[in-house]
Amino acid sequence: MIVTTVLGVLVAAALLIASLGAPLVIVSRPVNTDAASRAPALTLPPLPTPSTTTTSSTGPAQGTSSLSAIFGVLLAVLGVAVAVLIISLIVAAIRSAFRRPSLTSHTEATFAAPPVPDELLGGARKRLELLETGEPRNAIVAAWLDLERAAGETGLPRDRAETSTEYTARVIGVWEVDPARLGDLAALYREARFSVHPLDEGHRRRAIDDLAVLHADLERVARAQREATVPDGSGAPS
Repeated sequence: MIVTTVLGVLVAAALLIASLGAPLVIVSRPVNTDAASRAPALTLPPLPTPSTTTTSSTGPAQGTSSLSAIFGVLLAVLGVAVAVLIISLIVAAIRSAFRRPSLTSHTEATFAAPPVPDELLGGARKRLELLETGEPRNAIVAAWLDLERAAGETGLPRDRAETSTEYTARVIGVWEVDPARLGDLAALYREARFSVHPLDEGHRRRAIDDLAVLHADLERVARAQREATVPDGSGAPS
């Protein structure tokens, strides 16, 4: 009983030492020294030492995966936006192709010219006389200034940005007069008023012809206005 207990203790100790990795020689029974030297000893191989493995961090892999997911979402949103834009353009083009343009006719407003004032008609002879008197430069300036005075007496409003020459030309242009003659007479006045080169009889002749045509046009308009105001007696009983 004691021997069995001792053997059990020895076996347990041997197993414990073997588990710790140290080699152990197990002797089953006493042997001779010579025999022990001749017989090979039983040597238990050491248990393999567990190798230490380093677990790599999954941080970079997880970061790359997150960036890929975000990039994929952005691409999907961009694709949807482009598709919506293309569809909108196609729908707008189709609507524009099938939409018939609506044409609205506009009638130009017509305004009756006011009666030709006596100020413009009454001074016609006086202005021609001014043109035929004195130096051509002074004669042209005097005739135009009298025309400006008559235009101002008509009562038509004057814009703040207008010069007196522009105002006079606009007032006379209210009626059906020759615009070329009116423009030439205004140009002759500016040349006579602000230039330094001499004016000759040719300039005077042009001014007289221009003014005569303008007076004739004003007389014609005034005559037509008077005839339009006369009642038509064709339907009156005889």
